[in-house]
Amino acid sequence: MQEEKTGRKAGAEGVVEDLKGRAKEAVGAVVNNDELQKEGEAQQRKAQSQREVAEKEMAAEKARVEARAHEAEQRVHQSQQRQ
Repeated sequence: MQEEKTGRKAGAEGVVEDLKGRAKEAVGAVVNNDELQKEGEAQQRKAQSQREVAEKEMAAEKARVEARAHEAEQRVHQSQQRQ
């Protein structure tokens, strides 16, 4: 079973992937290895995707928290009206 990634974890992985990709791209440029350079660029694109996932996941979690807070307020309000 694949582990579910949280927004923070995906974001952290994105940062790590970006650093690895930049390193590969730089080394590829220095040693004139086009394949390694392309691999580094691809890894950086993957990192960007992971950061985007992290942003969306954190926004979704924020919306869930706000919805739960709103529901709790509604329950309190309804219970006060019944009294």
